[in-house]
Amino acid sequence: MTLEPVHMKEISDIVSEIEYSNTEKESQDIFEIFKLLSELRRDDKIILKSIGKLFRSAVDTRKMSLTEDEFKMTYSSDSGSTNPILFERGLFLDICHSAMASTPTDLNLHRKRTIVCAGFSSGNKTKLPESTGWKTFDEGFGRSKVIQIDPSMLKIRAGRMVHDYSIYASESEHILWTQPDMDKSGFMIMDGPIYPKQLMYWMGTNSDKVLIRHDRNAKKILQNYIDIMDFHLENKMPVVGFVKNPAETQVINLLREKAKDEKIFTELPWATDTQLFKSFLKPEKENGESRFKITYSNWFIQPNQVYDNEMKTNSPLVDESLNGKFEKDDYLPVFFMVRVPVDGNKIVFKIESLYGLVKDDDMRRKITKKILFELAVGKIPETLLKADSIAKISVDEKREIKELFTKDMAEKSYNEIRWGDLDEF
Repeated sequence: MTLEPVHMKEISDIVSEIEYSNTEKESQDIFEIFKLLSELRRDDKIILKSIGKLFRSAVDTRKMSLTEDEFKMTYSSDSGSTNPILFERGLFLDICHSAMASTPTDLNLHRKRTIVCAGFSSGNKTKLPESTGWKTFDEGFGRSKVIQIDPSMLKIRAGRMVHDYSIYASESEHILWTQPDMDKSGFMIMDGPIYPKQLMYWMGTNSDKVLIRHDRNAKKILQNYIDIMDFHLENKMPVVGFVKNPAETQVINLLREKAKDEKIFTELPWATDTQLFKSFLKPEKENGESRFKITYSNWFIQPNQVYDNEMKTNSPLVDESLNGKFEKDDYLPVFFMVRVPVDGNKIVFKIESLYGLVKDDDMRRKITKKILFELAVGKIPETLLKADSIAKISVDEKREIKELFTKDMAEKSYNEIRWGDLDEF
C-alpha cells in the first residue's frame, strides 16, 4: 500500500475543508439559463438552436422496457484499434478492425470484417505497401487495405492523425460495405459521433502544419460519411451516433458570455456541457423512485461550432469537391441529451443524428422513443455492446501484433514499461 493512514488522514482533512454552496435561488437560475438554449448566437451566427419546443422530460425505465420496439432489426458498428505504434525508424502505424452487429443476430453480417492499416513516416527508411484496392480474406468475408499519409502532410499530430485515418477509414468503409444487406426498415446505431469531427476540423483549417485538406485519403473518408448519410436519408432509415463520453465545452462557454450580457447569472458552476445538461436533467425530486427515471432533453441543431474563437460549419461538406445528394442543411448534426441511472450513478449520454431525418416530427419521435427503450432495457444499447465485443482488439492481441514487427522495434515509453498498454485514444 502506497498511502499510510497518516496520509489518508491528511487527504481527508483537505477534502473536509472544501466549501460547497447550493441555494434554492441557484436552482431557479438554472432554468433561466436553460431558456437561453432556445437559440444561442455568436456574431449573428447560430451556434445552437432548439428543434421545436425547449423541454426536459422523464420516463420510467420499468414501463419503457415493457413497450414494443418499433424496429424489428437494429444494427451497430464499432471498431478496435492497436492505437498508434511508434517504431524506432520513425514510423507511426495504427491498425483498425471494424465489425457490424445486429439484433436479432445475423451471423454472416457478424463475420464480415474490415481491416485498415494507416501509417506515417517522416523519413524514407520505412515505406508502406499502400494498397491500390482491397485485399480479401476469409472466403470473402474479410477485406483489408493499407493507407499511407504523405510525409509532407503532417508536421504535428502524427500519432493522432494516423489513428483518425485508421479508425474512420475502417469504420466508414465497413458501414458502406454492409449497407446493401441491411433491412431498410431497421435502425442504425454508430459508436460515437456520426461524423469524424477531428478530420472535419483539420480539413476546414488553413494550417501549414496539418495539410490534410489536400489529401485524397482524407477527402475519401469524409465522402464515405456523406455517402453513409445519403443512404439513410434516401431510405428514411434512422441513424444515430451514441456518444458515451461527451466532453464539449462550447455551449457552456457561450452561455457564460450570454449570461453575463443578460445579467442572469454571473458565475456558472459547470466546467463542461455534460455537467450543464446533467444539472438541467436532474429530476425535480431525488428519491428512491428516481433510480428508475431516465430524463431527457429536446433535440438541438448545431449549424456552427466555435474553436478557439474561430467559427466553423458543422456540415461535413467542408470541401467543394465533396458531394451530397440532399440539401446542405440535411447533413447538419443534431442531438439530444439523456441522463441515465447506471449502477447508482447518473450518466449523461449524447445522442446525435441528422437534421434531414429529425426535422420530421414523426421520425424525431421514433428515434427518441427507440433510444429511451434501449436505455431502459440495458443502459447501453444491446447491439452496440455486441459490436464492441466482436470488434475489440485485446491488450494481448495488441502485444502479439507488435511482436510481428521483427525488422523495426516498437518504441516503448517508461509508462508502457511500468503500466503496460495505455489506451490513450
